[in-house]
Amino acid sequence: MADNISSSGGLFSENTSVLNGSVRAIWHKSCPATVRRAFLADRTADGWSAWRKHLARRKPPLAIPGLLPGDSDALDWALPDGLSMPPTPDWLPRADRMRKSGRDGQSPPPTLDDQLLGWLAESAGARPGLDYAFEALAVSRALPRLAASLSADVWWTTLDHLIATAAEAGGLLADDHPLEDSPLLHQLLAGELALTLACLFGEIIPCRKLKRHGRRALSAGLIDLADGRGLPHAKNLHLLRPLLACWTRCRVIGSSLRGGAFSKAAELQYEWLLRHALRLSRRDGSSVFCNATPGASDAGLLQAAMRFGGNYEDEEIAALALPKNWISAAGPKSESALPRPAYHSQWAAVAVLRRRWRRSTEQLTVCYDQPAMQIELSCSEDVVLRGPWQFDLRRDGRSLGTCSEWDEVCWISDDDVDYLELQCDLRGGVSVQRSMLLARKDRFLLLADAVLGDRPGKIEYRGCLPLAPGITFDPAEQSREGLLIGSKRRARVLPLALGEWKAEGRSDQLAATSRGLELRQTQRARRMFAPLFIDLDRRRHRSKFTWRQLSVAESLAIQPPEVAVGYRVALGNRQWLIYRSLGQPGNRTLLGHNLSTEMLVARFDKSGEVEPLIEIEFTED
Repeated sequence: MADNISSSGGLFSENTSVLNGSVRAIWHKSCPATVRRAFLADRTADGWSAWRKHLARRKPPLAIPGLLPGDSDALDWALPDGLSMPPTPDWLPRADRMRKSGRDGQSPPPTLDDQLLGWLAESAGARPGLDYAFEALAVSRALPRLAASLSADVWWTTLDHLIATAAEAGGLLADDHPLEDSPLLHQLLAGELALTLACLFGEIIPCRKLKRHGRRALSAGLIDLADGRGLPHAKNLHLLRPLLACWTRCRVIGSSLRGGAFSKAAELQYEWLLRHALRLSRRDGSSVFCNATPGASDAGLLQAAMRFGGNYEDEEIAALALPKNWISAAGPKSESALPRPAYHSQWAAVAVLRRRWRRSTEQLTVCYDQPAMQIELSCSEDVVLRGPWQFDLRRDGRSLGTCSEWDEVCWISDDDVDYLELQCDLRGGVSVQRSMLLARKDRFLLLADAVLGDRPGKIEYRGCLPLAPGITFDPAEQSREGLLIGSKRRARVLPLALGEWKAEGRSDQLAATSRGLELRQTQRARRMFAPLFIDLDRRRHRSKFTWRQLSVAESLAIQPPEVAVGYRVALGNRQWLIYRSLGQPGNRTLLGHNLSTEMLVARFDKSGEVEPLIEIEFTED
């Protein structure tokens, strides 16, 4: 090797040479004196030989399979969509086969060096991607054993390239970076790659310096990407498990480094993130909004995260929420002592309406950072709804597009319900208030849009719920409701504002289309309420049912639907009352009940008395 160690440059700079410098500027005092003396005497031959022998004899500073369950290197944990396995350069398995066959120390075939140099050439100056990030991590982990199979120049050139890549990856977290996966890319390169090199090659000063760089990048990522309680923003929710995988691997690496991988504040975010990963798990263990089928890698990730960041509550929750063969711990006899399974973050624009922690529960997840909010409804084995919940609104034939994002109006989570209300503004002085109510004990979901206008007109509303793949809508022949069917009957949908019987002749309808499950309502008014009552209890699906729109009175006068609406729903021997005010506050009567509230959802008990599940008072503007 020449007096100055050569470099091919990092991913973000074609001329960077991190390892250029004198021997004393390269080797840390922790490096054996025999290696340092050999490089001082003859860097090309004796120095490389001494360094290679040292790498072969020393105890591996990073051995994730020894710290985690199974023999996985953990790079296959929760891969982002589009990556089916950790991308590995073709030459890496070949080098491992050579090492295992006993050819260590022999001159490597020229093609191996050439292919590695080709990989470096393709990477230099190119825009980074997730495939490269995982390749760089795989190569960095392999470098200690590759010293026996590669030429000295190629080995040092590769190390220099990886150091430069880690050192210069900070810009990947910029808000204007074009890649939607840039937060994960930043954490993989600026954080995990830096920490890996610092752990593997602490004898080399430029690698050793990467520890602080990586720890700072990882801590900033954990804090900046979360809402203060570990939940990523809605735009990054698809990266929740990939980020958890990266940070868990780094936590393992940090266990062998003084000071660990994160700051104390970041460690707290990591622990909260694990709780959200459990909360956002489906019955089969996969993550919400995910297309991939869960496997051993997901189980390995969550087991490791539990080991390095979980507490006794997480263990009990995991035993309830994850597949039985993933977790060996026994679940609690009662969920009453556990934290609530529901969660809402206005900063993240994410809400989780979840009845229980048990894996078979019903759960509605909402991301409302975009006008076409994303929802996913899970019922036991089936994902029933998944995708954008859209609406199209016309007044007097003119389309009213949205002109604002969704804003939180109300969030309530208690023993009876999880309730979220959002609002967005449209053109023409119209706003839409969207309500989502999950009744915890009564097992129904109420989804509704309230259209609030400033002048009368012909309102044409079309709302569309996204049916998940494999879900069909089976409409009734004579009435307007229908069943959502997956592997089993999952839900009965009642369009409360429509008459129960098709024979009434109204053009309004609830029907499955190519877009999803569409509700169409038309009304000449200032305001309109478009509710869907979704019964989630399969035991009631064969029982008799009915619903009626009720008269609402004020000062002895019946009020039009643009002022207030009321409904009565009966399923088997259970009945509920639903009331929504759309106009100005007032004291009104419904089924003999005086109401001065904006919204009431209640059940009738056995004696006929009304027990409120939720009652929302009017708020001052």
